[in-house]
Amino acid sequence: MKHVDLTAPRANTILPPAFAHGNEHPQLDLPFTALVDGRELKGRTLSITRAIVSGTLPDRAENGATDAVLRMNFDGFSIVLFIDVWVERTVGGDAGDYVLHFTDPTASHLAPLRYLLNSHIAGDIVSLNGVMGYTGPVSVKAKAEVQAPSRLYRIRNMARRAVVVTLTAGLALMALNLAHERVVFAYESRPVTVTSPGQTLLATAAGQLSYVDEEAELGDVVYSLVSNSGDYISVKMPCDCTLEPLRDFVEGATILPGTPLVRLVSGRAGLVGNTDISADGAVRLVGGDAVELVMTNGRIVPVTPHILPSREDANRTVPIEITLDDVTGVSAGDVARLRFRRHLLPAFLRRSAPTD
Repeated sequence: MKHVDLTAPRANTILPPAFAHGNEHPQLDLPFTALVDGRELKGRTLSITRAIVSGTLPDRAENGATDAVLRMNFDGFSIVLFIDVWVERTVGGDAGDYVLHFTDPTASHLAPLRYLLNSHIAGDIVSLNGVMGYTGPVSVKAKAEVQAPSRLYRIRNMARRAVVVTLTAGLALMALNLAHERVVFAYESRPVTVTSPGQTLLATAAGQLSYVDEEAELGDVVYSLVSNSGDYISVKMPCDCTLEPLRDFVEGATILPGTPLVRLVSGRAGLVGNTDISADGAVRLVGGDAVELVMTNGRIVPVTPHILPSREDANRTVPIEITLDDVTGVSAGDVARLRFRRHLLPAFLRRSAPTD
């Protein structure tokens, strides 16, 4: 066994004033001996921060920092801890009692000392006549056997996973549909009004309508207009046909040249739709994008619009007319949305694709 010099020189560490771990850590009755300044002292109680011993020390050892050796005797071996302490005589205690304050409680001695104290608290260490024995576990506990999950647990787990997968797939489909709508389709803000085919009467001058007749017959005055120049203009019914008033066909309305007022229904088969599209929509139409009508019932009707002459050069919208032939489920008076479908394939691939 290697000889250890237990008379180590005095430490230079000075304990700070009002050094107090106090009663923060309990003192345990653990058998040990202490060697301080060459004197062997009997240990009484021990904690993480201090040790209380009894014995005799020279006066020069009191109220000073020094090295101490704590020895715990076990059956067949001993544990020795080297600790820097501050020696203080107890006040009001038994004669010959000293308190050894650990000047550095977190030094290298902390781990083994804490293990000894915890084992003593847990009852794994017993003492008899100053000799301790370890009665705690000496082997690692075996892991508990993992039981197979029950059938009900597996069913619940599968149900939870199915719900998560379903919700995830639903969210993915919703996101994909939104992305598809934004990339492929472009909607016009103005609605399309479906009417019977015929001719539209436009205002010939700017002014105010002073007279309107929604039931005019052939030769009767349909409307009268007081123009801005002061002229009084009257327009007669040009045909024996049905008259459908438009939005601005109201007595007292102020109109501009070319404003649509009434539509003369000819009685021909089929339907037509009229609206104004934006400049971007006109670019898409000229560029070859497919045009569709989205009816209020969700039905999609492919159409081919025709651009009409603009009534005003400064107008930012473009008038169009749509002819609906042999379309079932659509009647005069219906309102629809106009949308453009962007072609994802290049133009040369679309031209080379077979058509019916």
